[in-house]
Amino acid sequence: MAGCRTNNTYGVIPPSNGNSSVVLAMTDNPPSLVSILSAQVTLTGATLTPGNVSLFSGSTTVDLMRLQTDIAYLSTAANIPAGNYTAVNLTFANPKLTIENDMGTTIAGCAVGAICPIVPIATPLSATIPLTAFSIAANSTTGLLIDVNLDNLLSASLGEDFSVGTTVTPFTPAGTGAPSVGAEDVVGQIGNVTPSSKTFTLTNVTGTHSLKVDNSSTFFQFPNSACSTPGFGCLQNNQILSVDIGILSDGSILARNILFEDADSGDTEVEGMITGTNLGMQQFNIVIQTMSAPVSGLSIGLPITVQYSASPQTPFDVDFVHGDSTQISTSGFLFAVPTDLTVGQQISIRRHSTLPGGQVLADRVRLRSSRITAPQTIGSGIVSLSGLPSIFSGHGVIGIQAQTSLPTIFFEIGHIINISDIPPNTPVSVRGPLFNASGTTRPMIATKVVLK
Repeated sequence: MAGCRTNNTYGVIPPSNGNSSVVLAMTDNPPSLVSILSAQVTLTGATLTPGNVSLFSGSTTVDLMRLQTDIAYLSTAANIPAGNYTAVNLTFANPKLTIENDMGTTIAGCAVGAICPIVPIATPLSATIPLTAFSIAANSTTGLLIDVNLDNLLSASLGEDFSVGTTVTPFTPAGTGAPSVGAEDVVGQIGNVTPSSKTFTLTNVTGTHSLKVDNSSTFFQFPNSACSTPGFGCLQNNQILSVDIGILSDGSILARNILFEDADSGDTEVEGMITGTNLGMQQFNIVIQTMSAPVSGLSIGLPITVQYSASPQTPFDVDFVHGDSTQISTSGFLFAVPTDLTVGQQISIRRHSTLPGGQVLADRVRLRSSRITAPQTIGSGIVSLSGLPSIFSGHGVIGIQAQTSLPTIFFEIGHIINISDIPPNTPVSVRGPLFNASGTTRPMIATKVVLK
Protein backbone atom coordinates (compact mmCIF):
# COMPACT_ATOMS: atom_id res chain seq x y z
CA MET A 1 0.00 0.00 0.00
CA ALA A 2 1.31 3.47 -0.56
CA GLY A 3 0.99 6.69 1.44
CA CYS A 4 2.60 10.07 1.96
CA ARG A 5 5.96 10.46 3.65
CA THR A 6 8.17 13.29 5.01
CA ASN A 7 10.79 13.69 7.74
CA ASN A 8 8.39 15.25 10.28
CA THR A 9 8.62 14.11 13.91
CA TYR A 10 5.76 12.19 15.45
CA GLY A 11 2.90 14.17 16.95
CA VAL A 12 -0.83 14.84 16.72
CA ILE A 13 -2.41 14.60 13.25
CA PRO A 14 -3.46 18.08 12.13
CA PRO A 15 -7.17 18.38 11.37
CA SER A 16 -6.52 20.15 8.05
CA ASN A 17 -4.28 19.76 4.99
CA GLY A 18 -6.26 16.74 3.85
CA ASN A 19 -5.08 17.01 0.27
CA SER A 20 -2.51 14.20 0.22
CA SER A 21 -2.86 10.84 -1.50
CA VAL A 22 -2.18 7.26 -0.44
CA VAL A 23 -1.52 4.47 -2.97
CA LEU A 24 -2.08 0.81 -2.01
CA ALA A 25 0.15 -1.88 -3.52
CA MET A 26 1.04 -5.44 -2.57
CA THR A 27 3.83 -7.97 -3.07
CA ASP A 28 4.70 -11.34 -1.46
CA ASN A 29 7.29 -14.01 -0.70
CA PRO A 30 6.41 -17.66 -1.49
CA PRO A 31 6.69 -20.56 0.99
CA SER A 32 9.09 -23.50 0.93
CA LEU A 33 7.01 -26.17 2.70
CA VAL A 34 5.07 -27.33 -0.38
CA SER A 35 4.64 -26.35 -4.01
CA ILE A 36 2.08 -23.54 -4.01
CA LEU A 37 0.44 -23.57 -7.44
CA SER A 38 -2.15 -20.88 -6.77
CA ALA A 39 -2.61 -18.48 -3.84
CA GLN A 40 -5.04 -15.62 -3.49
CA VAL A 41 -6.53 -13.42 -0.81
CA THR A 42 -8.99 -10.53 -0.75
CA LEU A 43 -8.10 -7.24 0.92
CA THR A 44 -11.24 -5.75 2.48
CA GLY A 45 -9.95 -2.78 4.44
CA ALA A 46 -6.96 -0.61 5.35
CA THR A 47 -6.78 2.22 7.87
CA LEU A 48 -4.03 4.37 9.40
CA THR A 49 -3.51 4.84 13.15
CA PRO A 50 -4.04 7.19 14.91
CA GLY A 51 -7.28 8.62 13.61
CA ASN A 52 -8.68 5.49 11.94
CA VAL A 53 -7.99 7.14 8.56
CA SER A 54 -9.42 4.97 5.79
CA LEU A 55 -7.06 4.12 2.93
CA PHE A 56 -9.21 1.47 1.28
CA SER A 57 -12.78 0.18 1.38
CA GLY A 58 -14.63 -2.40 -0.66
CA SER A 59 -12.63 -5.45 -1.72
CA THR A 60 -9.98 -6.51 -4.19
CA THR A 61 -8.59 -10.00 -4.80
CA VAL A 62 -4.85 -10.45 -5.28
CA ASP A 63 -2.96 -13.31 -6.99
CA LEU A 64 -0.06 -13.86 -4.58
CA MET A 65 1.85 -16.18 -6.94
CA ARG A 66 2.21 -13.39 -9.49
CA LEU A 67 3.52 -11.13 -6.74
CA GLN A 68 6.71 -13.15 -6.33
CA THR A 69 8.16 -10.64 -8.80
CA ASP A 70 5.38 -8.12 -9.37
CA ILE A 71 3.73 -5.34 -7.37
CA ALA A 72 -0.07 -5.21 -7.48
CA TYR A 73 -1.70 -1.79 -7.56
CA LEU A 74 -4.73 -1.80 -5.23
CA SER A 75 -6.03 1.77 -5.05
CA THR A 76 -5.20 5.41 -4.40
CA ALA A 77 -6.88 7.18 -1.46
CA ALA A 78 -7.21 10.96 -1.77
CA ASN A 79 -7.76 13.70 0.83
CA ILE A 80 -5.65 12.01 3.51
CA PRO A 81 -4.78 14.35 6.44
CA ALA A 82 -1.14 15.30 6.77
CA GLY A 83 0.50 14.11 9.95
CA ASN A 84 2.38 11.31 11.67
CA TYR A 85 1.14 7.73 11.70
CA THR A 86 2.25 4.82 13.84
CA ALA A 87 0.50 1.78 12.33
CA VAL A 88 -1.62 0.50 9.49
CA ASN A 89 -4.55 -1.87 10.10
CA LEU A 90 -5.37 -4.44 7.39
CA THR A 91 -8.29 -6.83 7.05
CA PHE A 92 -8.40 -9.81 4.71
CA ALA A 93 -10.98 -12.36 3.56
CA ASN A 94 -11.35 -15.55 1.50
CA PRO A 95 -7.77 -16.92 1.46
CA LYS A 96 -7.40 -19.82 -0.98
CA LEU A 97 -4.51 -22.11 -1.91
CA THR A 98 -3.88 -24.87 -4.41
CA ILE A 99 -0.90 -27.06 -3.53
CA GLU A 100 1.00 -30.07 -4.78
CA ASN A 101 1.84 -32.15 -1.72
CA ASP A 102 5.27 -33.72 -2.14
CA MET A 103 6.11 -33.76 1.57
CA GLY A 104 5.66 -37.50 2.15
CA THR A 105 2.71 -37.09 4.50
CA THR A 106 -0.89 -35.87 4.28
CA ILE A 107 -1.13 -32.13 4.93
CA ALA A 108 -4.34 -30.09 5.31
CA GLY A 109 -6.27 -33.14 4.08
CA CYS A 110 -4.23 -33.33 0.84
CA ALA A 111 -2.84 -36.79 0.10
CA VAL A 112 0.81 -37.36 -0.80
CA GLY A 113 1.44 -36.52 -4.46
CA ALA A 114 -1.99 -34.95 -4.94
CA ILE A 115 -2.89 -31.47 -6.22
CA CYS A 116 -5.50 -29.99 -3.91
CA PRO A 117 -7.44 -26.72 -3.75
CA ILE A 118 -7.86 -25.91 -0.06
CA VAL A 119 -9.40 -23.14 2.01
CA PRO A 120 -6.91 -22.46 4.82
CA ILE A 121 -8.11 -21.88 8.36
CA ALA A 122 -7.17 -18.22 8.76
CA THR A 123 -6.90 -16.84 12.31
CA PRO A 124 -6.74 -13.93 12.51
CA LEU A 125 -7.81 -12.34 9.23
CA SER A 126 -6.51 -8.96 10.32
CA ALA A 127 -3.14 -7.43 11.06
CA THR A 128 -1.94 -4.25 12.74
CA ILE A 129 1.49 -3.41 11.35
CA PRO A 130 3.66 -0.84 13.17
CA LEU A 131 5.11 1.96 11.04
CA THR A 132 8.49 3.48 11.85
CA ALA A 133 9.11 7.17 11.10
CA PHE A 134 6.16 7.40 8.74
CA SER A 135 4.52 10.76 8.20
CA ILE A 136 2.39 12.40 5.54
CA ALA A 137 3.20 15.82 4.20
CA ALA A 138 0.51 18.16 2.89
CA ASN A 139 -0.21 17.97 -0.85
CA SER A 140 2.05 14.95 -1.47
CA THR A 141 1.91 11.34 -2.65
CA THR A 142 4.02 8.42 -1.49
CA GLY A 143 3.59 4.74 -0.79
CA LEU A 144 3.30 1.80 1.58
CA LEU A 145 3.93 -1.66 0.14
CA ILE A 146 2.14 -4.59 1.81
CA ASP A 147 4.30 -7.75 1.82
CA VAL A 148 2.39 -10.97 2.53
CA ASN A 149 5.10 -13.55 3.30
CA LEU A 150 3.58 -17.00 2.87
CA ASP A 151 6.55 -18.71 4.56
CA ASN A 152 5.79 -16.80 7.77
CA LEU A 153 2.02 -16.77 7.35
CA LEU A 154 1.51 -20.52 6.82
CA SER A 155 1.67 -23.04 9.65
CA ALA A 156 2.78 -26.66 9.20
CA SER A 157 -0.86 -27.59 8.65
CA LEU A 158 -1.32 -24.71 6.15
CA GLY A 159 -3.32 -22.54 8.51
CA GLU A 160 -2.82 -18.80 7.97
CA ASP A 161 -2.05 -16.04 10.48
CA PHE A 162 -1.97 -12.66 8.76
CA SER A 163 -0.76 -10.96 11.94
CA VAL A 164 2.66 -12.68 11.70
CA GLY A 165 2.95 -13.01 7.93
CA THR A 166 2.49 -9.37 6.85
CA THR A 167 4.87 -6.41 6.82
CA VAL A 168 4.56 -2.91 5.34
CA THR A 169 7.37 -0.86 3.75
CA PRO A 170 7.16 2.80 2.64
CA PHE A 171 8.04 3.63 -0.95
CA THR A 172 7.76 6.61 -3.25
CA PRO A 173 5.67 6.02 -6.41
CA ALA A 174 7.84 6.58 -9.50
CA GLY A 175 10.77 7.30 -7.17
CA THR A 176 14.32 5.97 -7.26
CA GLY A 177 13.40 2.76 -5.42
CA ALA A 178 10.31 1.94 -7.45
CA PRO A 179 10.41 -0.05 -10.71
CA SER A 180 8.89 1.64 -13.76
CA VAL A 181 6.78 -1.49 -14.31
CA GLY A 182 5.13 -2.95 -11.23
CA ALA A 183 2.81 -5.61 -12.65
CA GLU A 184 3.63 -7.40 -15.90
CA ASP A 185 1.34 -9.34 -18.24
CA VAL A 186 -2.02 -8.32 -16.75
CA VAL A 187 -4.57 -9.75 -19.20
CA GLY A 188 -8.11 -8.48 -19.48
CA GLN A 189 -10.88 -7.07 -21.62
CA ILE A 190 -10.77 -3.33 -22.31
CA GLY A 191 -13.63 -0.87 -22.24
CA ASN A 192 -14.42 2.82 -21.87
CA VAL A 193 -11.81 3.76 -24.46
CA THR A 194 -11.71 7.59 -24.29
CA PRO A 195 -9.44 9.29 -26.86
CA SER A 196 -9.82 12.79 -25.36
CA SER A 197 -8.20 11.72 -22.06
CA LYS A 198 -6.26 8.75 -23.44
CA THR A 199 -7.73 6.43 -20.84
CA PHE A 200 -9.35 2.99 -20.83
CA THR A 201 -10.41 0.31 -18.35
CA LEU A 202 -8.99 -3.22 -18.12
CA THR A 203 -11.22 -5.87 -16.53
CA ASN A 204 -10.57 -9.49 -15.57
CA VAL A 205 -11.77 -11.86 -12.84
CA THR A 206 -9.87 -9.97 -10.10
CA GLY A 207 -11.35 -6.54 -10.86
CA THR A 208 -11.12 -3.43 -13.04
CA HIS A 209 -8.27 -0.96 -13.44
CA SER A 210 -8.59 2.53 -14.94
CA LEU A 211 -5.43 3.15 -16.96
CA LYS A 212 -3.96 6.09 -18.79
CA VAL A 213 -1.67 6.19 -21.82
CA ASP A 214 1.11 8.74 -22.39
CA ASN A 215 4.07 9.24 -24.73
CA SER A 216 6.09 6.57 -22.90
CA SER A 217 3.45 3.88 -23.55
CA THR A 218 4.35 1.32 -26.22
CA PHE A 219 2.04 -0.80 -28.37
CA PHE A 220 2.95 -4.27 -29.65
CA GLN A 221 1.58 -6.82 -32.12
CA PHE A 222 -1.61 -4.98 -33.07
CA PRO A 223 -2.88 -6.23 -36.45
CA ASN A 224 -3.33 -3.88 -39.38
CA SER A 225 -7.06 -4.38 -39.07
CA ALA A 226 -6.91 -2.55 -35.72
CA CYS A 227 -4.53 0.23 -36.75
CA SER A 228 -1.82 1.06 -39.25
CA THR A 229 0.37 2.99 -36.78
CA PRO A 230 0.95 1.81 -33.18
CA GLY A 231 -0.72 4.18 -30.74
CA PHE A 232 -3.85 4.89 -28.73
CA GLY A 233 -5.95 4.66 -31.90
CA CYS A 234 -5.29 0.89 -31.90
CA LEU A 235 -7.45 0.40 -28.82
CA GLN A 236 -11.02 -0.76 -29.31
CA ASN A 237 -13.63 -1.77 -26.75
CA ASN A 238 -13.81 -5.53 -26.03
CA GLN A 239 -10.26 -6.27 -27.20
CA ILE A 240 -8.25 -8.65 -25.00
CA LEU A 241 -4.92 -7.07 -24.09
CA SER A 242 -1.90 -7.89 -21.96
CA VAL A 243 -0.74 -4.76 -20.14
CA ASP A 244 2.29 -3.86 -18.04
CA ILE A 245 1.24 -1.43 -15.31
CA GLY A 246 3.32 1.27 -13.65
CA ILE A 247 2.43 3.57 -10.73
CA LEU A 248 3.02 7.27 -11.47
CA SER A 249 4.18 9.91 -9.02
CA ASP A 250 0.64 11.26 -8.55
CA GLY A 251 -0.70 7.80 -7.62
CA SER A 252 -2.43 7.12 -10.95
CA ILE A 253 -1.54 4.04 -12.99
CA LEU A 254 -0.09 3.96 -16.49
CA ALA A 255 -0.27 1.32 -19.20
CA ARG A 256 3.43 1.16 -20.12
CA ASN A 257 3.50 -1.81 -22.50
CA ILE A 258 0.27 -2.75 -24.28
CA LEU A 259 0.18 -6.07 -26.12
CA PHE A 260 -2.65 -7.20 -28.40
CA GLU A 261 -3.99 -10.67 -27.53
CA ASP A 262 -7.42 -11.00 -29.21
CA ALA A 263 -9.79 -8.82 -31.22
CA ASP A 264 -12.79 -9.52 -28.98
CA SER A 265 -13.88 -11.33 -25.85
CA GLY A 266 -15.56 -14.21 -27.66
CA ASP A 267 -12.98 -16.69 -26.31
CA THR A 268 -11.79 -16.26 -22.72
CA GLU A 269 -8.07 -16.34 -21.95
CA VAL A 270 -7.38 -18.86 -19.17
CA GLU A 271 -3.89 -18.76 -17.67
CA GLY A 272 -2.12 -21.12 -15.30
CA MET A 273 0.89 -23.29 -14.48
CA ILE A 274 1.45 -26.64 -16.19
CA THR A 275 1.48 -29.51 -13.66
CA GLY A 276 1.65 -32.43 -16.09
CA THR A 277 1.62 -33.38 -19.79
CA ASN A 278 0.20 -36.31 -21.79
CA LEU A 279 1.34 -36.05 -25.41
CA GLY A 280 -0.32 -39.35 -26.36
CA MET A 281 -3.73 -38.02 -25.32
CA GLN A 282 -2.98 -34.50 -26.70
CA GLN A 283 -3.52 -33.06 -23.25
CA PHE A 284 -1.78 -31.17 -20.48
CA ASN A 285 -2.85 -30.18 -16.98
CA ILE A 286 -2.78 -26.70 -15.46
CA VAL A 287 -3.87 -25.00 -12.25
CA ILE A 288 -5.80 -21.84 -13.15
CA GLN A 289 -4.20 -18.63 -11.86
CA THR A 290 -6.19 -15.98 -13.72
CA MET A 291 -8.84 -15.51 -16.44
CA SER A 292 -9.75 -12.59 -18.65
CA ALA A 293 -13.44 -13.07 -17.75
CA PRO A 294 -15.56 -15.39 -15.58
CA VAL A 295 -16.36 -18.81 -17.10
CA SER A 296 -19.05 -21.10 -15.73
CA GLY A 297 -17.44 -24.11 -14.06
CA LEU A 298 -13.94 -22.60 -13.94
CA SER A 299 -12.33 -20.76 -11.02
CA ILE A 300 -8.95 -19.56 -9.78
CA GLY A 301 -6.99 -22.42 -8.22
CA LEU A 302 -8.93 -25.16 -10.05
CA PRO A 303 -6.86 -27.97 -11.65
CA ILE A 304 -8.11 -28.61 -15.20
CA THR A 305 -7.15 -30.72 -18.22
CA VAL A 306 -6.53 -28.86 -21.48
CA GLN A 307 -7.23 -30.65 -24.76
CA TYR A 308 -5.51 -29.55 -27.97
CA SER A 309 -5.60 -30.87 -31.53
CA ALA A 310 -2.85 -32.56 -33.54
CA SER A 311 -4.54 -32.36 -36.95
CA PRO A 312 -4.87 -29.57 -37.68
CA GLN A 313 -2.43 -28.64 -34.93
CA THR A 314 -3.61 -26.13 -32.38
CA PRO A 315 -1.39 -23.03 -32.76
CA PHE A 316 1.45 -22.76 -30.22
CA ASP A 317 3.26 -19.43 -29.82
CA VAL A 318 5.27 -17.28 -27.42
CA ASP A 319 3.95 -14.10 -25.90
CA PHE A 320 6.07 -11.00 -26.29
CA VAL A 321 9.42 -11.21 -24.45
CA HIS A 322 10.27 -7.68 -23.37
CA GLY A 323 13.55 -6.50 -24.84
CA ASP A 324 14.65 -9.97 -25.92
CA SER A 325 12.12 -11.08 -28.51
CA THR A 326 14.89 -12.11 -30.93
CA GLN A 327 16.20 -14.72 -28.49
CA ILE A 328 13.15 -16.95 -28.68
CA SER A 329 14.13 -18.15 -32.17
CA THR A 330 17.56 -19.41 -31.01
CA SER A 331 18.32 -22.99 -30.08
CA GLY A 332 16.67 -23.98 -26.82
CA PHE A 333 14.11 -21.16 -26.85
CA LEU A 334 11.35 -22.84 -28.82
CA PHE A 335 7.62 -23.09 -28.24
CA ALA A 336 5.84 -24.21 -31.40
CA VAL A 337 4.71 -27.83 -30.93
CA PRO A 338 3.37 -29.97 -28.07
CA THR A 339 6.82 -31.43 -27.28
CA ASP A 340 7.81 -27.91 -26.17
CA LEU A 341 5.45 -28.18 -23.18
CA THR A 342 7.00 -28.79 -19.75
CA VAL A 343 5.95 -28.72 -16.12
CA GLY A 344 6.29 -25.29 -14.48
CA GLN A 345 5.57 -23.24 -17.60
CA GLN A 346 3.02 -20.43 -17.37
CA ILE A 347 0.55 -21.00 -20.19
CA SER A 348 -2.36 -18.96 -21.51
CA ILE A 349 -4.96 -20.86 -23.49
CA ARG A 350 -7.68 -19.34 -25.59
CA ARG A 351 -10.67 -21.36 -24.45
CA HIS A 352 -12.80 -22.63 -27.31
CA SER A 353 -15.24 -24.62 -25.17
CA THR A 354 -15.59 -26.75 -22.06
CA LEU A 355 -15.78 -30.48 -22.75
CA PRO A 356 -17.47 -33.21 -20.66
CA GLY A 357 -15.56 -34.15 -17.53
CA GLY A 358 -14.33 -30.62 -16.93
CA GLN A 359 -11.80 -30.61 -19.77
CA VAL A 360 -11.18 -27.38 -21.67
CA LEU A 361 -10.63 -27.32 -25.42
CA ALA A 362 -8.00 -24.78 -26.50
CA ASP A 363 -7.83 -23.15 -29.91
CA ARG A 364 -4.46 -21.51 -29.06
CA VAL A 365 -1.69 -22.26 -26.54
CA ARG A 366 0.60 -19.34 -25.64
CA LEU A 367 3.75 -19.35 -23.48
CA ARG A 368 3.86 -16.54 -20.92
CA SER A 369 6.14 -15.61 -18.03
CA SER A 370 6.69 -18.04 -15.17
CA ARG A 371 7.64 -16.77 -11.71
CA ILE A 372 10.01 -19.06 -9.81
CA THR A 373 11.68 -18.60 -6.42
CA ALA A 374 14.78 -20.58 -5.42
CA PRO A 375 18.39 -20.19 -4.22
CA GLN A 376 20.82 -19.06 -6.95
CA THR A 377 24.38 -18.79 -8.15
CA ILE A 378 25.38 -16.28 -10.83
CA GLY A 379 28.00 -16.47 -13.54
CA SER A 380 28.42 -14.81 -16.95
CA GLY A 381 25.01 -13.15 -16.71
CA ILE A 382 23.19 -16.43 -16.02
CA VAL A 383 21.18 -16.88 -12.82
CA SER A 384 21.30 -20.60 -12.00
CA LEU A 385 18.40 -21.71 -9.82
CA SER A 386 18.63 -24.88 -7.74
CA GLY A 387 16.70 -26.29 -4.79
CA LEU A 388 13.59 -25.77 -6.90
CA PRO A 389 10.01 -26.19 -5.63
CA SER A 390 8.87 -29.81 -5.66
CA ILE A 391 6.65 -29.24 -8.70
CA PHE A 392 9.94 -29.20 -10.64
CA SER A 393 12.09 -31.67 -8.71
CA GLY A 394 9.22 -34.15 -8.59
CA HIS A 395 9.29 -34.22 -12.41
CA GLY A 396 13.05 -34.57 -12.77
CA VAL A 397 13.95 -30.88 -13.19
CA ILE A 398 16.78 -29.95 -10.80
CA GLY A 399 17.95 -26.65 -12.27
CA ILE A 400 16.89 -23.59 -14.26
CA GLN A 401 19.35 -21.43 -16.20
CA ALA A 402 17.89 -17.92 -16.41
CA GLN A 403 19.67 -15.77 -18.99
CA THR A 404 19.82 -12.06 -18.20
CA SER A 405 20.51 -9.14 -20.55
CA LEU A 406 20.45 -5.35 -20.57
CA PRO A 407 16.62 -5.10 -20.31
CA THR A 408 16.50 -7.42 -17.26
CA ILE A 409 15.30 -5.60 -14.12
CA PHE A 410 17.17 -6.35 -10.87
CA PHE A 411 15.21 -5.32 -7.79
CA GLU A 412 14.64 -5.72 -4.08
CA ILE A 413 11.92 -3.96 -2.11
CA GLY A 414 12.78 -0.27 -2.10
CA HIS A 415 15.80 -0.52 -4.40
CA ILE A 416 16.78 -0.98 -8.02
CA ILE A 417 19.95 -3.08 -7.79
CA ASN A 418 22.65 -4.53 -10.07
CA ILE A 419 23.27 -8.21 -10.69
CA SER A 420 26.53 -7.84 -8.74
CA ASP A 421 24.53 -6.83 -5.64
CA ILE A 422 23.01 -10.31 -5.29
CA PRO A 423 24.92 -12.40 -2.71
CA PRO A 424 25.69 -16.01 -3.70
CA ASN A 425 23.23 -18.73 -2.68
CA THR A 426 20.53 -16.28 -1.58
CA PRO A 427 16.92 -16.83 -2.70
CA VAL A 428 15.65 -14.82 -5.67
CA SER A 429 12.41 -14.75 -7.61
CA VAL A 430 12.89 -14.79 -11.38
CA ARG A 431 10.27 -13.86 -13.97
CA GLY A 432 10.35 -14.85 -17.63
CA PRO A 433 9.32 -17.45 -20.21
CA LEU A 434 10.50 -20.98 -19.37
CA PHE A 435 11.40 -23.38 -22.18
CA ASN A 436 11.62 -27.17 -22.48
CA ALA A 437 14.95 -28.89 -23.09
CA SER A 438 16.42 -32.36 -22.78
CA GLY A 439 18.08 -33.32 -19.52
CA THR A 440 17.39 -32.04 -16.02
CA THR A 441 17.90 -28.29 -16.59
CA ARG A 442 15.51 -25.84 -18.24
CA PRO A 443 16.44 -22.54 -19.97
CA MET A 444 14.65 -19.29 -19.18
CA ILE A 445 14.82 -15.67 -20.39
CA ALA A 446 14.85 -13.47 -17.29
CA THR A 447 12.88 -10.22 -17.56
CA LYS A 448 13.11 -9.51 -13.82
CA VAL A 449 15.16 -10.84 -10.89
CA VAL A 450 14.01 -9.93 -7.35
CA LEU A 451 16.31 -10.40 -4.35
CA LYS A 452 14.30 -11.79 -1.40
